[in-house]
Amino acid sequence: MMINYNNIVSFKKSSLIFIEDTYPKNSFYIITSGKAVSYGTYFDSKMEYTTGDILGLVNSALNEPYFFNMRAETDVEALEINVDEIIKIYNRDIIKKIHYYLENSLEIWLSKYYINLSHHNSITKYDIKEEYVLNMAQIYIDNGFPTIAYEMYKQCLKLFPGSDNSQNIKDIINSMSEYNLPDPVEIDDNVFYCKKGYCLYTEIMASNYLYLINSGKVGVYNVVNSQLVTRAIYSSNNLVDGYMPDIIYQPLSTTTVVLEDSKIKLLSKEEFISIVANVNSLRPYYFKIICTKIRNNIFKVMALNSNDLFMKILITIYYIVRTEILFLSKEVNNIDLLYKVHDIVTIIGYNKIDAVRNELKKINAISIDEEDYIHILDINEIIKEYEIYKKRLSLKNHYN
Repeated sequence: MMINYNNIVSFKKSSLIFIEDTYPKNSFYIITSGKAVSYGTYFDSKMEYTTGDILGLVNSALNEPYFFNMRAETDVEALEINVDEIIKIYNRDIIKKIHYYLENSLEIWLSKYYINLSHHNSITKYDIKEEYVLNMAQIYIDNGFPTIAYEMYKQCLKLFPGSDNSQNIKDIINSMSEYNLPDPVEIDDNVFYCKKGYCLYTEIMASNYLYLINSGKVGVYNVVNSQLVTRAIYSSNNLVDGYMPDIIYQPLSTTTVVLEDSKIKLLSKEEFISIVANVNSLRPYYFKIICTKIRNNIFKVMALNSNDLFMKILITIYYIVRTEILFLSKEVNNIDLLYKVHDIVTIIGYNKIDAVRNELKKINAISIDEEDYIHILDINEIIKEYEIYKKRLSLKNHYN
């Protein structure tokens, strides 16, 4: 392992550790003593960071400008680590610690997003009741996902076997037999061919697998306040986590469905960590994947907290585009997104689809086809427009 544990840096109380919208150095920090706080334009409250917390890893790993300011609340000492060195770690225990730390960060930002989206003030445990499951299944039917509903009805029978509704649910299941898709076929070592429409798992019952998409397209959704929310749509080389979240908060659970015929590799967490620990070349891939998920949820929080509809949309399109091009084998400057206008509407929690479509049309580098899919005509122009508009809003807010 190449990390220099003597590379300790100090920050005096009230000094800035990093500044919002500036690009990171090729390094990040692990606090060894003291306390830091973050605050920024799109965040209503401060977050505290203490001994053992990691600062700036996501930004350094993705070369993404800092999302917020970080200030030393007390005198702070921190270990500074070059981001390139972290991929040289071979110690399995250290890799596991980093993995679980990043997973926890992901859940924290997901929680913040869903608390804002669902207008709850705190994380509360949802009781999974039969009526809740049946309503959720109907929402998936109404949104064009009958195979998900079919799976939920079957799960409902397992969860509530003695229910007075059992026979009615069985009748519904029998009437939906056309949506009983065959199980995926194993075509290689834990690689399965999945037909379009196959439901990998639901927010009612987790699968406890990681899904590595070798080819195809997978959609991740959930229901919040009786509305379907598009969590993400993933294509080749992306990783989907089917594990039950550690934080007991129902909106963190997701439903995942195959949107086109796909080849998907199933892994347990232990298998994945073992691969990351033993295959050095996969380390950058792993860190990019999980850091991208964290970044995207930070941007979701930023979009919800923005009072400007156009900015909400620009933030969302920006991180979607950055995610789509992350693992492309060649440089491109245009891309057909997997998202429709309705998906953007659900992500930003703004229920006026025509208003969102009109704002999207104001972006010169975007076109919308007859099926409402979004196409990026110039990736560089999108990124430039996001950065310019964000600075313009910042200046406007400053002088107001």
